[in-house]
Amino acid sequence: MRVLIVSNTYPPTDISGVGALVYELAHQLGADGHGVRVLTRQAPPAGDPYAVGTGGGKMAYPLLAAWLYLRLARRGGFDLVHVHESDGAFVVLALRLFRALGFRWAQSRLVATLQVSYRRERKIVRPVRADGRVVSRPTADERLFAWVRAPLHALLGRLTARLSDALVAPSRVTAGELVEDYGARDVHVIYNGIAFENEPRAGSAPAPGADPGEAVVLYVGRMRTRKAVAVLLEAFAEARRTRPDARLVLVGDGEQRTALEAHAEALGLGGAASFLGGVPRAEVGRWYARARVYCLPSLYEGFPVAILEAMAAGLPVVSTRVSGIPEAVAHGDTGLLVDTEAKGALASALGELLDDPERARRMGERGRRRVEEEFSIDAISGDYLDLWQNLANPPSDPSARPERAG
Repeated sequence: MRVLIVSNTYPPTDISGVGALVYELAHQLGADGHGVRVLTRQAPPAGDPYAVGTGGGKMAYPLLAAWLYLRLARRGGFDLVHVHESDGAFVVLALRLFRALGFRWAQSRLVATLQVSYRRERKIVRPVRADGRVVSRPTADERLFAWVRAPLHALLGRLTARLSDALVAPSRVTAGELVEDYGARDVHVIYNGIAFENEPRAGSAPAPGADPGEAVVLYVGRMRTRKAVAVLLEAFAEARRTRPDARLVLVGDGEQRTALEAHAEALGLGGAASFLGGVPRAEVGRWYARARVYCLPSLYEGFPVAILEAMAAGLPVVSTRVSGIPEAVAHGDTGLLVDTEAKGALASALGELLDDPERARRMGERGRRRVEEEFSIDAISGDYLDLWQNLANPPSDPSARPERAG
């Protein structure tokens, strides 16, 4: 099968959960003998056999991707085109236009994966509270996103959802949001996945600057309003009153980083909270291996890949009951879930696992097994391949189709 995957991000030049999924999916399917091309923005590293870069900035990518798609398709065509996120909307429009005009090279089946509803993400750009008190506010760039870019992405997402032959969401909750917000009529649920065998294991490798005796709480992700990292800082400061040896390590960059660093200083965390910024993948892996707990206090998500990475590393997860997170983290079994912006509950959950490393270890082991069984890239790529083949050759038995929502 000849497949074109369209994704704005692609590692290692641009790290994101979507990009990591696309990378693993392309390499897995390519290794299985399928003809795979990835149309991404930044030029891939030399030697990557699958990716092609459009160049240009993020705002220009949708148009550049459509232009390059037309060039590639006219040379030989694809059996299927799979776009990730609304950045592929102009590819969708181009394919449907030329398909309607009868061009043979544009008869590809069309699949789209949408990780979030931008209507929901726009609403979450607001002041963040910790037990009712405002602890962070959106930056000017985030407000611009809420008023300009998010509505545009929502429009493109709606077009993508309505024009695709099949639509995929990474969780049941997200599938419902796409039905409600974008008017999607038929949504397949395929969870995000990771290359399980490539993930580190807790306690397997030292991390730079880590003291083996420390109880490390780890955050990996973008520093943006919807991640509610300021609530984590507040909760960690409270938990540290009884665990003064605890350390918070924050990996990632973003619009909120400067404000968050200032907030950590105001809380008196000093060297107990380390902001590492964007670091190489190998170093992120060493911190997964060293940490005792992974924490993601988000206000809104799709189905975060970082949670899967933490579980694969054998870490218990402390997170919030939003979006697809409860579909990944089993409360009380592989982690602890609390309400959003609940500083006290988050501090208690962190304290429980910091004070009981054996319980944390057992939760982490159960989480690792769950990722291996349910969220490995082998299983996920198999789900995608089944969907693609069903589009090309629909089964006579409707029950053989992948799971749908809505």
